[in-house]
Amino acid sequence: MIKKLFKIVIIVLMLFGIVEGTIITVKKLFPNINLKRAEENVANMMQNNKAELLEFYTYGRSFNIKGQIPRVSKDNIESVKLYLTNGLDYERVYNIEYSINENNLVFETSEEINNGIVLDKLEVGKEYYLLLRLKLNNSMNARYFSFKNLSENKDITYYSMTKENSNKIAKIEFVEKNVNKTNYTFFTISVENGELPEEVYDIVIDAGHGGKDVGENKDGHTEADITLDYAYELKNKLENEGYKVKLTRDNDNTNSYTSTNMYDENGRISIACKTRAKLMISLHVNNGTNTLSGFEIYCPPKSSFALAKNMASKIKEKSNINYSNGNSYKKSDGVYLRNFNKKEISEMSKTAEKSGYAPYTITENTAYFYTIREVGGIATGAYVDGRNKNYNKNEYYKSCQGIECYQVELGYIKTDLNILLTEKEQITQGIADAIIEYYK
Repeated sequence: MIKKLFKIVIIVLMLFGIVEGTIITVKKLFPNINLKRAEENVANMMQNNKAELLEFYTYGRSFNIKGQIPRVSKDNIESVKLYLTNGLDYERVYNIEYSINENNLVFETSEEINNGIVLDKLEVGKEYYLLLRLKLNNSMNARYFSFKNLSENKDITYYSMTKENSNKIAKIEFVEKNVNKTNYTFFTISVENGELPEEVYDIVIDAGHGGKDVGENKDGHTEADITLDYAYELKNKLENEGYKVKLTRDNDNTNSYTSTNMYDENGRISIACKTRAKLMISLHVNNGTNTLSGFEIYCPPKSSFALAKNMASKIKEKSNINYSNGNSYKKSDGVYLRNFNKKEISEMSKTAEKSGYAPYTITENTAYFYTIREVGGIATGAYVDGRNKNYNKNEYYKSCQGIECYQVELGYIKTDLNILLTEKEQITQGIADAIIEYYK
């Protein structure tokens, strides 16, 4: 009896294995079967009316959206979420910021531009569908909205940070498909393995000033020389970790730099934006008075301070340089946020009118430092469009692929010069360690 039961079990297991193997084989031979089923599942979820997408962009490794749904009652809403699914066996819900403005449901991925959907964490080999999930009060089932693209943005091809000598390629696009004789528009993210093209990098390091623009100086040492030395040191450390790193200024092009050519074809902003990198570190040295000392890390507006705080902590841990004792724009030890203030905005408007061009649209949420602002594209309010003839147009000011940038003021040249000259290895190690932890 036991032998018969054992034989039956063996036969059942064999049959199960054969069936399972057949299913796997069919899936491999006919992948469109799964794709069609996924499309049907998602199409069946979607409402007839659509959410209006006003912006979508990447900033660093984060993907973000902004939009609205017209004619929505505030009192009728229980929750609003961002819904990501492959239409089959994967789904994830993201919190989303929303409000009601004149009966329009206005939404955005996050108030922090570097805290949306982290593209590097999506699985390879899947096509994801992005929907807005709206749950109404006293309703058992949620409503799912696809998106109508009302933005100026086009499809995005995103390359992940290099990890273990490999990369992911995420294609973000609107795709028209016919499902059961009905046309649908899907907002999709498809992820595959791939390699960085020759012109694409992980990280950009910008050594401040250069050429005739030497920046600050003391005892024969210039800011331009100090930052370039630091840039090479940091580049070597990050490349030893496997990252692909680009310098905006090096020993070959440093003499061509001026204080106004940053937006030229071979200027530092153009060089940085061409790389489609995820991160940029811009290195500088402060001037100040004899009472100021220490380092300062300036952050992008509307961003999480996580990387900056860790960078500040690591620099302090690895070296003898202190957190800055300057309090203007300070957010925490070593971490600062410098946006335009009302007086500066007013002065810029007056200058524009006097020079005969329309004032730029600048608010108190606009980054003051151009290195942070102009490589971030629409995420950071980049605005240099050529109307001010003192500068060329930033060809990437409307880019929907922004580089997450931090400006690191390494210290004050009047009080910290000796530390800056003797502790380059320690300070750059602190910066590198924080970056490595951030992208784990």
